[in-house]
Amino acid sequence: MKIKLNNEELILQESNPALIPVLKKKNLYLDRGIAVAINDEILPKSNWEDYLIQENDNILIITATQGG
Repeated sequence: MKIKLNNEELILQESNPALIPVLKKKNLYLDRGIAVAINDEILPKSNWEDYLIQENDNILIITATQGG
């Protein structure tokens, strides 16, 4: 199954895997300080656990940074 994760094409072995395990496998999952967009729409954190990745999903992980 092909997806894009942060603009990088990935091939996933499973069909329709859950979002959080994929993020954890790629070391992109944090308890706070990130936002997830799927196909250009923000996915509320309350939906992360239930979201099943679909073929050709474009997933963007946005990380908050501190600066001044």
